[in-house]
Amino acid sequence: MRSAAMKNWTRGFCFGLAGLSVLTVVAPNDAGAECYVQAPLRPVHRTFIRRDVVEPGVYEVSRRASQHGVIRQQVAVAGNVVWRETPPVYKTVTVRVRKRGGSIWSERCVGGQAAVCRVRVPPQDILVEKQVLVRPGRRWAEQVAPDAVALTERRVLLRPYKNYAHFQRPYIAFSRERVAVQPEGARWVPAPSQPQCCEPKC
Repeated sequence: MRSAAMKNWTRGFCFGLAGLSVLTVVAPNDAGAECYVQAPLRPVHRTFIRRDVVEPGVYEVSRRASQHGVIRQQVAVAGNVVWRETPPVYKTVTVRVRKRGGSIWSERCVGGQAAVCRVRVPPQDILVEKQVLVRPGRRWAEQVAPDAVALTERRVLLRPYKNYAHFQRPYIAFSRERVAVQPEGARWVPAPSQPQCCEPKC
């Protein structure tokens, strides 16, 4: 009961002060004044994840060697062959050839003066020698040794080489770091136009 009476007395005292402030004439200097009060500013923290590459990724290439083999097979080997040859045979015969007639130019003396005259030559038969082929030449092969079968070896590729690429992943370390984005402090904010003061000291 006593506390309730104390609250009623304090409330009545505040209303009385408010009424006195309305009836009191305001001083000219406080007519356009703006009031600011300090408000606490809480610090702001953020957590960041940091990514650090400890070891970078590396490519390693290894090669598998090629593999070869040997194939043995039988092949036919030709025997020794000798080429023989006989030369052609010719003989010389005498044949009659008819020489065509025509005209030739000769120097003569006509009327005591040197002159060039065209003289007609009649056709005539002459004997000439001519080589005639009696037997043509011939070339042939004679096999001295017979054909044989030999065993040979041949190198062949069984498997070609191949490259293998190995990728070693990078080693990445992650760490969390808490950083204060806004430090602790205070800021000025506008004061309320009608502050609610319920204490006797206000």
